[in-house]
Amino acid sequence: MAEDVEQHKMPSLNENGKGRFQRQVGRTSRASAKNPSISLLEARKWALAEIVAAGKDEEETLDNLDFLLTGALKVNYGMLRANLTRTMPDWLAARWPNWVAALVKNRPAQYIIGEAPFYGRDFLVDERVLIPRPETELLVDWVLNDLKKEPILAENPTLLDVGTGSGAIALTLSDERPELQVTAADISRPALAIAFENRKKLGLQARVELEESDLFAAFDGQRFDVIVSNPPYIRQDGQSEMDESVVSYEPDLALYADNKGLALYEKMAVQLADHLTENGRAYFEIGYDQGAALTKIFKEALPTAEVQLKKDLAGLDRMIRVKLHGNETL
Repeated sequence: MAEDVEQHKMPSLNENGKGRFQRQVGRTSRASAKNPSISLLEARKWALAEIVAAGKDEEETLDNLDFLLTGALKVNYGMLRANLTRTMPDWLAARWPNWVAALVKNRPAQYIIGEAPFYGRDFLVDERVLIPRPETELLVDWVLNDLKKEPILAENPTLLDVGTGSGAIALTLSDERPELQVTAADISRPALAIAFENRKKLGLQARVELEESDLFAAFDGQRFDVIVSNPPYIRQDGQSEMDESVVSYEPDLALYADNKGLALYEKMAVQLADHLTENGRAYFEIGYDQGAALTKIFKEALPTAEVQLKKDLAGLDRMIRVKLHGNETL
């Protein structure tokens, strides 16, 4: 884990900040001056004061600090809180000022630690890919629940993940349903490099293929039982509604799309019938305000298909499913 973190070039804390941290280490040390120590609690308090002084929200900052600590130490939140008086490991104390400086500059905690949790697994992430979000877990849930209720009548059902990024959706579905033959595609080679590492990390090399593709471009003549996608869907002028950390650090290629964020859905809608098997289904994550527009887009492209919206836990439109009924592929 330490080696992974060292690969990231994080901005340095200003010298005054470093000095305050080192003085805090020295005051609380029970060790020698050459190898001072600090408790996790004291390091956390120092970090909170530094970041709040820079104008950041206290509650959000605490969440980020605890995320970093649990991720670095490989413990859950309960274990962290029960052990806050323990001494911070030397390797973590050496990195802590730089991590705090990165939070001050709005770098996402997931990029700092190099991992993000998704569906009970930790995925490697950095600025080449989007950070997996909890709402996307609902999309995975929908696919898995449908596969359980309406099994696909094939020995090894095929599934394509369009715009896979870190591979979180494709790899999770493969890990949950080993019978699936999964292909994960992305237009970005740097993103596929991250998906490659996550595939290896989860031991899914034999079950998940990775392909470089602009939407369906690499799959001419191929059909899949299930297609799933979390494509770029933010309109080009949508930054005012986004967190500064997302705007500054997450990849534009995976965030923005033309025509008010609808352009890629429009392209996929007119090609779905050519890439789904008879009675196949496709699942998409969508923007909270795009439900009505996308229902119209998919219905116009596939008049006899069943198109259904699904809401997230906040009651907002977040997913859409398109189910074919045989004749769409004729």
